[in-house]
Amino acid sequence: MRKIVSIVLLAILGVSTLGFLANTGNAAGVNIEGTWVQMRGFITQWGSSSVYGWVGAVAGMVNKSGAYYEWARVHAVWSEDVFRLNCTEPPTGNFTFTCYGARLVNMTDVSLEGTLFTVSGYWDVAKMTVSVTVIKNESGKVIKISWEHTIEKIVENAEGQLQASLAPPEFVLSITGMDPLSGVVKFISIEYKEIKICDMSGDGKVNIVDLVKVAKRYRAVPGIWCYEHSMDVNFDNIIDIGDLTTIAANIEG
Repeated sequence: MRKIVSIVLLAILGVSTLGFLANTGNAAGVNIEGTWVQMRGFITQWGSSSVYGWVGAVAGMVNKSGAYYEWARVHAVWSEDVFRLNCTEPPTGNFTFTCYGARLVNMTDVSLEGTLFTVSGYWDVAKMTVSVTVIKNESGKVIKISWEHTIEKIVENAEGQLQASLAPPEFVLSITGMDPLSGVVKFISIEYKEIKICDMSGDGKVNIVDLVKVAKRYRAVPGIWCYEHSMDVNFDNIIDIGDLTTIAANIEG
């Protein structure tokens, strides 16, 4: 518990220098109208290969006091090692794990036609290798689990498009330089009020509860039992101080 409290305090103190997502609350006198879209899905195919993973996207098409803005954020993580990526229990032995991550780095267009949601732009794709070491005592009980990871960028600033629909509930993420990713849409939520990206508890607001939920997963990476894709808010495939300070910067007063 002390460790979690220390991490939370560090995040709050680091807001001014490390937070990258400005608070999106409405300033006094600012009139905002628009459509916000949130989508999540399970990745099942990478070209002809069966894989497992997640894709998440959120976008806004917003008229702010007469000025129109569009924005979108998309992040995907997947692996051919289905069991390891989807694990929920701590490991009992050493292992090395490989997965891949893709993120939208520059959006060029976003649209919503009925429930057909499309995001186009430029994407980065990286390969992550995670090495886990499990230390046991003389009786065989696990006393420490540690891990290290390396990230290798394999596609950089490549054109691509995410297209997702509810009827049928499927999506395709096509990025130049790699086989397309496809799978099942879990949900597409269409709102006419701001979707709060940092609301981890789903209560419609961002507060210390959300910060603590993410702090409990500090340093987690894909393949580690406590990694949560939706909590990797800066899309760098590790839940770290960047994610915590982003949430802290968006806590509502």
